Amino acid sequence: MKIIISKERYIDDIKAEFSSAFPYLKIDFKTDANLPVRLRTKLPVGKVKLGALLKDNPEGVISINENNSIKQIAQKFADNFGLKTNFFRKSGNLWLEIKVTGDWTLKQQNESGMEVY
Repeated sequence: MKIIISKERYIDDIKAEFSSAFPYLKIDFKTDANLPVRLRTKLPVGKVKLGALLKDNPEGVISINENNSIKQIAQKFADNFGLKTNFFRKSGNLWLEIKVTGDWTLKQQNESGMEVY
């Protein structure tokens, strides 16, 4: 899959695309430190355009496939766009942040979430 990064796109759009491809995984963006003060309290995070988070407003595409690890994808977002990410895996009715298994591929992560669910 390819995710288009543009200052006009909403965070929710990126999250929906990712979850559509990997339904037992979720991506989130660390925003509090990056958002201007006026946006921190007034807008739900998903309603914020990426332009508010993008370092120097770069635009481009991130290519992701099921063989990428969480660490690799997080590094792509950080290196190419200055975006900090968190990833979560479904576990029953909970979403658990992926920390220890960051070297697993997206396929492994998604399958693990499917098994527990």
